Amino acid sequence: MPRRIVAALEDDALAALIETLARLGVVAKVLSRVSWGDDRSVDAVVEIAGQRFDVEVKSMITAEHGQRLAGGVRRRAPVLVIADRIAAEAKRTLREAGVNYLDRRGEMRIMAPPLIVDTVVESTLPEKGGFGKSLDSQVAKEVAIYCLLTPDEPHGVRQTARLIDRAPSAVSGAMTGLRDDGLLTAAGEPLIPDLFHELTTVWKRRAIALAALPPTRAQASQRLELGLDEPEHTLGWALTDSRAAASWGMPILARGDYPPDFYVQSDSVLRAARLLLGDADDPAVRACTVAVAPVRLVCLRRLDHSQTSKERWPVANHIVVALDIAQDKARGLEAIQQWKPERIVRAW
Repeated sequence: MPRRIVAALEDDALAALIETLARLGVVAKVLSRVSWGDDRSVDAVVEIAGQRFDVEVKSMITAEHGQRLAGGVRRRAPVLVIADRIAAEAKRTLREAGVNYLDRRGEMRIMAPPLIVDTVVESTLPEKGGFGKSLDSQVAKEVAIYCLLTPDEPHGVRQTARLIDRAPSAVSGAMTGLRDDGLLTAAGEPLIPDLFHELTTVWKRRAIALAALPPTRAQASQRLELGLDEPEHTLGWALTDSRAAASWGMPILARGDYPPDFYVQSDSVLRAARLLLGDADDPAVRACTVAVAPVRLVCLRRLDHSQTSKERWPVANHIVVALDIAQDKARGLEAIQQWKPERIVRAW
């Protein structure tokens, strides 16, 4: 990042700090700006209520970055980190390590007795028309899902484009938008759980209850484009919601005879399913539900759980399933918070 851009970021962050403290009746001033040749982990020295703090300015702090900051705390003076966004897990890590912070979205914590500030504050971020605009497009949602599948890893444009089967130019534009909204780092690491929660606000599923289950015999399977062969590499129906969650090991009750909920890949497949299987007269006695997937990726890379569970239908990835479960604001959010899947890094 060019030095002039870094300096502008630091100036804006320091001004936000002084302004926020002033609103709380606390006097603060910048004592010095650390030159580029000095210790690069410190961007300024600030005096707050007569105490000196080493200040570090970041655009965002992910859970991993929070661990790095906590592990490298300077003890010469209390440390205060300022960022546009700080992930919830990173905040917990910083608190435990005694690192003070200002999340410019609206939270400040400074624990340096006799100065103690731990409160919600007014946002000092410029208005951008609200977060979530970067998630308007299908490609952006797919990029978000793909990055959330492995939230502890960086994600490059070409690799992401190849695996979600989209043009690199479209993926690059989507990543830029997510970075601008503070939901993705420059290396393509998602800010968690922020990106997941932002995605839940734009995730919609419009299910239609059907009177019969899709038959698995070859001719009908082809007509309905079930894609039962090689589900990880072909388009097809993807199981989601309660039964899919149970197959992933989520602590959710779903009987084996509970009607399955499917995503299908297009409006034409949905019409064929309604024609062949019929609409249910009463949703309470449905055989299954179907909905057109919000994004194509849902039906592109499905998983076979028949070896690890009794589920015979190809299953949507765990991020898609979690997004659907989270739509139940009461029981769903509680279920995913209690879900600690094996060999999967939590993104919520």
